[in-house]
Amino acid sequence: MNHPTKSLLVVLMLVLFALAACAAPTVAPTTAPTAAPVAATKPAEPTQAPAQPVTLRWFMRWDQVRLDGVAKPVIEAYQKQNPNVKIEIENIGSGTEYWIKLQTMIAGGTAPDVIYPATHNAYALASKNALVYVDDFAKRDGIDLAKYDPTVLDLYKTNAKVHCLPIDSAAVAVFYNKNLFEAAGIAAPKEGWTWDDFLAAAKKLTKDTNNDGKTDQFGVDVWTSYWPVIVWSQAGHNIFDDPRKPTKFLMDDAAINAIQWLGDLTNKHHVMPSTAERANISDMFLAGKAGMQIIGHWRVPQYMTIKDFKWDIAPLPMGKVQVNRADGSCFAITAQSKNPQEAWKFVKFLAGPDSMGVNMLLDLQQMVPALVEYQKSDRFLKPANLPGVNKQPLLLGKGNLFSMYDPLTPNYDEIATAENAELGEVWNGKATAKEAVGRLTPKINDILAKGSK
Repeated sequence: MNHPTKSLLVVLMLVLFALAACAAPTVAPTTAPTAAPVAATKPAEPTQAPAQPVTLRWFMRWDQVRLDGVAKPVIEAYQKQNPNVKIEIENIGSGTEYWIKLQTMIAGGTAPDVIYPATHNAYALASKNALVYVDDFAKRDGIDLAKYDPTVLDLYKTNAKVHCLPIDSAAVAVFYNKNLFEAAGIAAPKEGWTWDDFLAAAKKLTKDTNNDGKTDQFGVDVWTSYWPVIVWSQAGHNIFDDPRKPTKFLMDDAAINAIQWLGDLTNKHHVMPSTAERANISDMFLAGKAGMQIIGHWRVPQYMTIKDFKWDIAPLPMGKVQVNRADGSCFAITAQSKNPQEAWKFVKFLAGPDSMGVNMLLDLQQMVPALVEYQKSDRFLKPANLPGVNKQPLLLGKGNLFSMYDPLTPNYDEIATAENAELGEVWNGKATAKEAVGRLTPKINDILAKGSK
């Protein structure tokens, strides 16, 4: 005989058991496994994309060559692999304008997601907690930060954490016109040549080619902003007691003499053009009007267009020490980003090991890479599209890199303004280095004292 009540009870028990089984994973959250990170080492497949679309603002300061040759294809490839993400690029070609606008956006609460600051600018932002540290992201995704040049990576650390992923090193070298050297009977510069050798070559290269009483061909062109590199090489020490935590501007007789040496290239020896003699020519070497140019690798794309003469790269001359620069640029995530996980994935795509961004910049001859493996590679040292050019000199001085070219202090802009105002008088011949440094030293020390409070 059937018992409806008993049957109903059995059915109810089965239903309750089924409901309990479905709800089981939620009753013990403390023992549930931790959710996987949003960002993965490899770009997510389209089927894994979040339901909600994400827009990342990428604020840059690249020239048109890098915009067309790197930025656009990188964005296209990234968006194809991450269809939920849209990259909106904003670009300002001038570094000064870039920094001013970036600070304005951050102050106004409208900061972009991914930025491209210079070394000292990144430090200034990190010191104000305006950037996201990337160490945990890198560890989670299996990215070994030890693959980056340690001297370069150290520039992008605050509180022992990385606030910006480096893409390049701003190393410099002597680019020289091989045709002019051969015509003047000057041997190709080699490692170990000195600043005296450099000046002697510059004098031989300087000529009045049409006998009109005016110099038509100069021996050298140097960006005077490289004066700290020349000071360290010739004087044997940095210009600050501790560039990471500067408290004192170091100017002794040797440093002052090095500054005067640079000013004398124009005003005493006349081997470097004055502002008037440039006649609105922004790059005398590119124009074939200077035999040597101290400049960085970023000029290579322009020099690859030269058809009237052959050129090569020589090391910076040796002073008391062999030096070079290590600062450069990096990609950072702003603290105001609403999508830091997606921003990190994009930064990896730009500057991570084996990333599309690094490989494309290398192929365009745009940089000295921050990644050690790439520095040693034939892809950098012996590219197929740049035969006969020796890039090894750009890596010399790594044992004593001028790693703190710009002092890492939030007050850097004030220091740079003071330096430009006073030392500009040396470059134009209106003051001696001793006079200018005498005025400059107390100004900088006051700025440093203010910044330490």
